[in-house]
Amino acid sequence: MISNSIAGAIMGLLTVTSAVSFGALIFSGELEPYMPFGIGLLLFSSVIISAVISALSSYPAIVATIAEVTVPIFGLIARQIVTAMPDASVEQKLMTVVATLAINSLVTGIIFLGLGWFKLGSFVRFIPYPVVGGFLAGIGALLLVAAFQTVSGLDLEPFSLAAFFQTNAVLQWLPGALFAVAMFVLPQRITHVLVYPGIIAGTVALFYAALAVTGTSIADATERGWLLGNVPSDGLYRFVSFAAIQQADWNVIIQQIPTLAALWLVSAIALLLHCNGVELVASRDLDLNQELKAAGIASLLAGLGGGVGGFASAGENALSHQLGARGRLVGWIVAALCLAMLLGGASLLSFFPKFILIGMPLLITIEFFNEWLYEAWFKFARADYAIILLIVIVTVTVGFLQAIGVGLVAAIVLFVISYSRLTVIRRISNGAYHHSNVLWTSDELETLEAQGKQAYIVELQGLIFFGTANKLLNQVRDRIHDEQLPPVCYVILDFRMVRDLDASAVLSFAKLKQVATQKQIHLVYTHLSTQAKRRLEQGECLEEADPFCHLFADLDRGLEWYEGKVLQQYHPLCEDQGLTPEAALAAHLKADFSDPKQVDRLMSCLEVCHLAEGEYLFHQGDPFDGLYFVASGQVSVVLNFSDEQNKRIRTYTIGNTIGEMGLYRRTARMASVVADKPSTLYFLSAETFERIETSDPMLASNIHRFIVALLAERLQHRENELSHLLESV
Repeated sequence: MISNSIAGAIMGLLTVTSAVSFGALIFSGELEPYMPFGIGLLLFSSVIISAVISALSSYPAIVATIAEVTVPIFGLIARQIVTAMPDASVEQKLMTVVATLAINSLVTGIIFLGLGWFKLGSFVRFIPYPVVGGFLAGIGALLLVAAFQTVSGLDLEPFSLAAFFQTNAVLQWLPGALFAVAMFVLPQRITHVLVYPGIIAGTVALFYAALAVTGTSIADATERGWLLGNVPSDGLYRFVSFAAIQQADWNVIIQQIPTLAALWLVSAIALLLHCNGVELVASRDLDLNQELKAAGIASLLAGLGGGVGGFASAGENALSHQLGARGRLVGWIVAALCLAMLLGGASLLSFFPKFILIGMPLLITIEFFNEWLYEAWFKFARADYAIILLIVIVTVTVGFLQAIGVGLVAAIVLFVISYSRLTVIRRISNGAYHHSNVLWTSDELETLEAQGKQAYIVELQGLIFFGTANKLLNQVRDRIHDEQLPPVCYVILDFRMVRDLDASAVLSFAKLKQVATQKQIHLVYTHLSTQAKRRLEQGECLEEADPFCHLFADLDRGLEWYEGKVLQQYHPLCEDQGLTPEAALAAHLKADFSDPKQVDRLMSCLEVCHLAEGEYLFHQGDPFDGLYFVASGQVSVVLNFSDEQNKRIRTYTIGNTIGEMGLYRRTARMASVVADKPSTLYFLSAETFERIETSDPMLASNIHRFIVALLAERLQHRENELSHLLESV
């Protein structure tokens, strides 16, 4: 309770000081006669923000005040409104400013509530971080300019360096700058809880001591602009929302919408950034959507009263946490102190040294510049840092709204350039070692390995757009034209890991098709999404009648087609040699059995099995009943998934066996086997094999050796393929 009270009192003092400084900053220049009213408006806003967010936040010890990042933009808007109404009375200009602030708060509240309600708290995090840093550093620059604009007698238009060193100007901004430096440096050296209030009290005491030493009266100090002065004694805040709606120039307000829109974006970004900072300080997670809702309600209520919105500040919460704040009492005390100053502190404000009003925005400027111009130099890449610097320069020389546009465009261009440097090629391989799931015979595998470099296999990934697609085109074209390597006859492009294919990338694939057609190279697309396929068809990259352009459901099927073409050319299949299935199987087994004489005895023990295309040999989960030998045709092992989809695991052709592992483990069938085309298989039942082991040990020994050799060959083949694929990553 004591820690919460002390923290609340100190944070309340800082909040009051900030509200007074921000009010003086916004309502300066031509609106300076209404500065006390502006201070009261911000004190009212502080009361609403602190009370509402303290009650609704997911973090009990939250400290929430006016969003400091919005203040310089409010000042910019106020000056734009005054400039746009040269013939209007000061009262009407004031009401137009108040109406604009109220509309901004109401719209900001609705945006925050919408983001929180639809759980879109993380959406604005997609804004590039250097752009966010540039925005904040730019706001620091605006605060710097606005702080000097509050110096009495100092006119920045036209800019004159000599004007800064006039005696009266120096006596205002120099103490303010020293105050800001002290507020920035001393807390980093001194960790005592009273360091901030001590600095404020000490500087005020030094100010009045200097007045006493020099014999300067209060009236004289007020006349020179060293004191706030001219504060009405009947209170600071007046409810003028209805009057503002009636008297405001709505055409001028509409002109401010682009700047207000930028402010809404900045507010959302700043809120979430500060919430992340609070999470680090408090070592706990905040419900970002709840924080958005709380800030939205606070902004709506403040807007109804003509005030401005706000949210939690990471810096203030870090100080509050350091002071021992752990409960909602902190926020209530802050709200109470702001309310007390609003209702009865008008007379005290007249004695408030004006250099503090200059020093507070300068303090924020120093903090932003330190984080985003100094520390960022060591944290960011030089290109990212250049974006931050560019936004700051454009903010100062052209305008904040233009800086936002320039920053976003620069970030997008940098992203495109950076992403274009990345390769969309996940892996490059060739047919010498990257094979389909078809289990070809040893002779067929030797043929595929010998002719494998005819296939240039490219597995793609990520987003393919004009930059990355052109890089892909150049790489494939270089391989095709490379005369030092074997000629390419097949280019296989796998899109399984591609997230999207941009319409701008189609031109590169059209050029690739031209190259393939000229060289009579088969272009094979696999695993294309529906959208990617449609875009390639629209770009005339995929045509059904094109003999050199092919499309397959996945890479495995594409590789199978390519391998079939190669084997058809260099290694005719056994069925084409006129052998019966039984004779073809016997020939394959004799080539692999250690004792070929045992093959005839084995064939006499087998049962013939004929399958039509699409017919299942057995299903996943069936009990094991024996071993199958493929004599003709082709069958595939498929896994059945819960979503009624099948995945091909392996395809068997003549001479291969199915179920050899089950012969030893006697487990249920782990997958289904279906005929891809009419096939003939020979079946060795488990009972027959047990009988062979008992009655014919020599045949049983040959079967075991055949299976072990077969499994060893498959394992060696997979190891070689895996080794090559890992090397190509």
